[in-house]
Amino acid sequence: MAHSVGLKIDHELPVGNVDLKVVVEQDGERLGVLKISRGSVDWKPGKAKRTWSLEWERFDALMRANGHPPR
Repeated sequence: MAHSVGLKIDHELPVGNVDLKVVVEQDGERLGVLKISRGSVDWKPGKAKRTWSLEWERFDALMRANGHPPR
């Protein structure tokens, strides 16, 4: 189960009025698209038509409750 995520930024990049989209692939197939904006973080799985959205405060709470520190 190899994931492919490509984004390299060596400095802070303000999002402003333009959303940042990150395509995530697993074994050569699209797992989903992560969209980052000033107001929320959105996830659109693979071929889905629906997008799931979380405001930043909710995302923070979810990561603290269910995530883990980097190794």
